[in-house]
This record gives sequence, C-alpha cells and structure tokens, in this order.
Amino acid sequence: MSTVAAERIKLTSTRSPLWLTLTVVVISLGLAAVQAAAALPYSLVSPDRAVLGVAMFGVPVLMILSALTVTGEYRTGMIRTTFMATPRRSRVLIAKAVVTMVFSGFLAAAMSLGSLLLVRAMLDERQGAQLALTGLAPWRTVGAVTLYAVLAALLAVGLGALLRHSAAVIAILLLMPFVLEPLLGAIPGVGSRVGPLLPFANANAFTEIPWLQTFSMWWGPLGSAAYFAAVAAVVFAAAVGVVARRDP
Repeated sequence: MSTVAAERIKLTSTRSPLWLTLTVVVISLGLAAVQAAAALPYSLVSPDRAVLGVAMFGVPVLMILSALTVTGEYRTGMIRTTFMATPRRSRVLIAKAVVTMVFSGFLAAAMSLGSLLLVRAMLDERQGAQLALTGLAPWRTVGAVTLYAVLAALLAVGLGALLRHSAAVIAILLLMPFVLEPLLGAIPGVGSRVGPLLPFANANAFTEIPWLQTFSMWWGPLGSAAYFAAVAAVVFAAAVGVVARRDP
C-alpha cells in the first residue's frame, strides 16, 4: 500500500497529469455538445453516440497519461530511485497500474455521465429519451467505457515498461486504433480474417461504439471484452517479467 501511495503522490504532484486530465474533460464534453448540436430536429440520440468523445478520444489520452507514469521516470532517471526504494520491481509496476487504472476508470465514468447529462440537457425530452439514467442502456454504456479505460490503462503501463521511451509508446497507442487497425480492417480479404483479432477493434465492439470498423466480429461484446482484457494482461505480465530482469 505504501508503494501505491507513492505512485498516487507522483501522479497528483506533477503538471502533466493535470493538463491531460483537462484535455480529457474538454474533448469529452466538447464532442458531446457537438453531438447534441448536430442532432436533427426529429432524430434520437443514443447513449453510445453521446459518449463517443470519451471512448474514442478521451480514453486514448488517458492511455498516454498511464504510459507516461513509466516512461517519464525512465527519461528523468528517477526510476533508479524508485527501484532502490522498492527493490521488488513487480510491486512498482503493479502499483503504477493500480493507480492509473483507478484514475482512468473514475475519470472515464465521470465524463461519460457528464456527457450523457449534457446531451440530454441540450435536447428536448423526446430526442433525449434514450439518455435517461432511469434506463439500463446509459448505465451499460458508462460501464463499458469505464471498463475500457481501466483495461487500456493496464495495457499502456505494460507498453511503457516494455519500450521505456515516451515517443515510441505514444506512437503505438495512437497509431494502432486510429491508423493501423482501420487500414488492416479495410483491406479486402484480410480485414475479415485479421480484424477480429485486433485489440482496439475488440474494445470498440464491447463498448458498442462504432468507429472505423468495416468487418464483423467473431464473438459478442462479452467475448470482445475478455479478449481485450487478455491482451492487456499478457502485455503487462510480459512487462513485469522484462523489468525484473534488466537494468533500469
């Protein structure tokens, strides 16, 4: 618990997490307002459309924040002090993962709820009927996006520990969901066979928020959630094994 507390202090005592958090807030609520303003007079707005900004742009920013908790220490050399204070390196990575997962999950849940409430407030009662928090669909969407943010943070910490360089990790975390996976999925004869195995395609599938996807999945939302969780867990486990064996 002391290691977790130390990582929490690191996260809350630097400026970059604050700026990235503000970025998530602005992107999430800003795109929610755009969705409400762009709604046709007679169209209904679904929960997945209302939280599009959180899932597709807010969570990637949170992944960058999670990765920087590792790569930033390697860049400044502080990781040596961290490992001296906590010789069991696996505890350090687990503590970083716990802190970033809790933070990312909390912020994603708050922004999802905020987006739903904002869009509903900007629409009339009929257009925003699907966004009422008395229904099951909005809470299902909030839960799925929150789970996505939690697992994405675990994946980002693992990648950060494996690569140790901020630019490389950020490039992978942004190119995979926005460039590489959509391109692979769009290739005729390849997308249908490779697409369902892509991690972020599965993340989009279990959040049920369509984004640049032109192929059908092999399993349902629960299967996609389990697949993305498995990918994040494998990457993190590999990072723990590699960090325990190499010099900082």
